[in-house]
Amino acid sequence: MITIDDTRTARAAGGLALLGGLLYLAGLLLDVVTLFRFPEDAARTAVHAVVDLLLTAALIPGGVLLLRRDPLGRLGCIVGSATAIVATLTSLLLSATGLASLDVGPGGLVAGGVLALVVVLPPAAATLALAISAPAARWCGLPRFERQA
Repeated sequence: MITIDDTRTARAAGGLALLGGLLYLAGLLLDVVTLFRFPEDAARTAVHAVVDLLLTAALIPGGVLLLRRDPLGRLGCIVGSATAIVATLTSLLLSATGLASLDVGPGGLVAGGVLALVVVLPPAAATLALAISAPAARWCGLPRFERQA
């Protein structure tokens, strides 16, 4: 039996996944503009665009499918939010070690790694925690997580 808490948990995970997917879609569009506007920065921008494309492709369908009570949507939310966390931490690590530059030029922000950590990590972690929870699994109808009467 699905409770109101199951519904709230799953809808929150789906909503956060959709918002995150839209954020990465906006980033992908900005990456495409940057590729044409600043071709000298193409390598770094192309890598960023691929990551944005993968995250958009996981989070938007995952959020929609989760709201439709599809177990694949839950999986998309889990994979997308976990990938967002890993990508953000990798970016921060590369910036901290000096292997990636933090500049004000095209595609860069001053202290971009720390800003991404603050902006991306909390919603991605919340999406992951909500999507991986038993209430979200029950919402999708997974029998292993059904409440015992």
